[in-house]
Amino acid sequence: MEHEPRFTDWLERMTDPVAILEGVTIETMRARHWNQAFAALMGIRDASSANQDLAIALARAEPMDPARRLEARTDFERANKLALKQGRHLTRWQFLQTDNTLLQIEVELIALPSVGPEAFCAHIRDISEALETNESLQRTEARFRDLFEVASDACGFVSIMDDAPRFIECNTALCHLYGVQDKAQLLGRTPIDFALPVQPDGQPSTQRAQGVYEQTLRHGHARFEWLAKRLDGTEFWIDITLTLQPSWGEGAVHFSGRDITERKQAEATLARAEELARITLQSIGDGVITTDAQARVTGLNPVAEQLTGWSQAEAQNRPITEVFKIINEDTRTPADNPLLLCLAEERVVGLANHTALLSRNGSEYAIEDSAAPIRMPDGTLAGAIIVFHDVTGARRLAAEMSHQARHDPLTSLPNRREFETRLDELLEQARRTNSQHALCYVDLDQFKVVNDGCGHGAGDQLLAELATLLSQKIRRGDTLARLGGDEFGVLLADCPPQKAAEIAAELLGIIGDFRFRYGERSFNVGASIGLVPITATAASAAELLTEADLACYTAKDLGRNRVHLFRPGDADLARRRSEMQWATELRLAMDEKRLVLYVQPITALADASSKPWFEVLLRLRHHDGRIVLPGTFLPAAERFGLMPLIDRYVLDHALPLLLQPDAVGGARLSLNLSGSSLEDEAVMAIFENYFADPRRVDGKLCMELTEATAVAHLGRTRAFIQRLRSMGCRFALDDFGTGVSSFAYLKHLPTDYLKLDGSFVRDITREPIDRAMVEAIHRLATIMGIETIAEFVEEADTLRLRKDIGVNYGQGFLLGRPVPIETLAGNAWAHQPGLATANM
Repeated sequence: MEHEPRFTDWLERMTDPVAILEGVTIETMRARHWNQAFAALMGIRDASSANQDLAIALARAEPMDPARRLEARTDFERANKLALKQGRHLTRWQFLQTDNTLLQIEVELIALPSVGPEAFCAHIRDISEALETNESLQRTEARFRDLFEVASDACGFVSIMDDAPRFIECNTALCHLYGVQDKAQLLGRTPIDFALPVQPDGQPSTQRAQGVYEQTLRHGHARFEWLAKRLDGTEFWIDITLTLQPSWGEGAVHFSGRDITERKQAEATLARAEELARITLQSIGDGVITTDAQARVTGLNPVAEQLTGWSQAEAQNRPITEVFKIINEDTRTPADNPLLLCLAEERVVGLANHTALLSRNGSEYAIEDSAAPIRMPDGTLAGAIIVFHDVTGARRLAAEMSHQARHDPLTSLPNRREFETRLDELLEQARRTNSQHALCYVDLDQFKVVNDGCGHGAGDQLLAELATLLSQKIRRGDTLARLGGDEFGVLLADCPPQKAAEIAAELLGIIGDFRFRYGERSFNVGASIGLVPITATAASAAELLTEADLACYTAKDLGRNRVHLFRPGDADLARRRSEMQWATELRLAMDEKRLVLYVQPITALADASSKPWFEVLLRLRHHDGRIVLPGTFLPAAERFGLMPLIDRYVLDHALPLLLQPDAVGGARLSLNLSGSSLEDEAVMAIFENYFADPRRVDGKLCMELTEATAVAHLGRTRAFIQRLRSMGCRFALDDFGTGVSSFAYLKHLPTDYLKLDGSFVRDITREPIDRAMVEAIHRLATIMGIETIAEFVEEADTLRLRKDIGVNYGQGFLLGRPVPIETLAGNAWAHQPGLATANM
């Protein structure tokens, strides 16, 4: 190039990235000249790698429009061609820099025909900050517009510098206020267009408006009430506030209005009511006393005469404090007279709670009242009126109801709510004074025997008698409460742990010595007591109750009729707490569908053509995403009676898959069932619905019951198996070989498969006794027409030996690890990793 040195100097002086390029596509583009800013942006290392680096960098460019992201290469080529054709073209891109930050750029392309037919200058400008500033301004404007439009008050802006002040902006609420359909009917018009010629005080509206405009200009704001009219001529009152708004221009004010028609009508109604007060005074059922502005009595109605003991004539012109004497019921000190406060502040004043009226004749009445100022139509304060009524009976009833709300109706002891309130108070005292107290959680051990054997009436009598006995034995200042059912709570104030343990032991002895007689029958009652110290370090009252409950259950687990003191780190308490936490987590997991189903293949060891078969296994997905195995949470489910709920959950999620062949790849599924679900009607209903479905295929469902469950409930287990087998279900007896009478019970259970317990199947290659047991069980099962399944197939040697014995099926990590049930979609055979091994 003839002027190349000068061009090079210009190029290097440019702070923006600039380059001379040839080619219209990313693949064909070549860099002729560039400055340091361009090299830094594109990651160009040196001249030898410039074109390669340029192509890599351009691949990271995308159009600003998200809808065009997939057309990036096409748009790139189109922009370059337009620049060559038109001589100049502007385009915007977002560009991922080498440090992975996103840059928004504007690229000016200028054709350079003197350099080449496809040559152009590319000038790149960073517009990220400008775009962000513009977007921020737009967001601010949008927020203002949204707030302005959704405001409940009528708002607008008025220019008051012209001869005729006019609306220059308004919101929808202001349109509604004036009864116009849209802003066009309001903008440009003056507020005087929507006003009566004369205001109620006789002042012309134009004159009144001019005055408030001048006040606004002087002080920056003005507030006034205005009688206006809507577009249809309807009159209404409006409370208006004007505030100078310099940002809208000289003489611009913000207009805020609120319809106060109802309030003005109420004020007018009140004035008429005050005028009629003297006429209606005698017929009012409440006590009424009126005074003048100096708080001297001007009138009493008959009810007021009866309650105060003063007649109208005697009370006339006497100070209200002499006629209307009130005190605080609790402190017995004089109470503030609401009428005096009403006159002083010229507002309605209510009587303080717990106020009593002292009658002139010595009687005392609990009252409720309120005092209000009396004004003449011109607004002059004329006096005040106090209205009160006797609430002695109502307050007595409220006290009784409050007592009932805080006490157990059967034993008259404090109930759980009151107990928790007092526990909170003791805990707060412990924190404030570092004192020590104690909480006892008492659970009767033989109450159910009485309640079930003699009826609820006997149980209620037992609780009442025992409550009376224990109430007489606790210390003054301690609290005995019935927490519910046969559970009691005791709060021992100012009682260190050693002393609390002694008192708890005494209570346990009292309960143990108590003998309940009902008719001809006599019962001994025992108890288990959980004891927890209440100290300043306790987390909360709820935590203390939980710890006491845990300690009580531990006392039961350790043999009942004992006191167990809660100690942090106690293994039994920790286990109990863990089980309670898992029980809560299980309920939540079922609600949130976080119990998930996995499957593990059950592989035929001799028949390679056998159809796929999987056992459904349960897992829990924790909140943090980890998968929890059932050995962690099922003990808690069994302890707290949650197994039927879990069984229903599994059936509800697994059985529908068997009705959709593609969902499980046509495989058979084995489901486990707990013994507590055998007589659960809800579980049986799920089975009946499944077997009644026309899409159901016989033999696709196999239920597994543990040997322990079957033996423990032999009769109902047999009935359950026979009922479901008649519908087309198969059964497997799980963990077989662990029971002492396995062979004897086997002939009474119509089962299809025996799953050999893994405790001796795992070591079959090393323990001759385990091998002999497997061979014996397999031979017996074969004679009875039952097929066998060996669990814990984890080694090739174990697999070969089991095949030699003749075991029909195997299950274990060697044949396939558990996977989510969703992986069975399609061909189930593809999901049996151990199939090739099983048939070697």
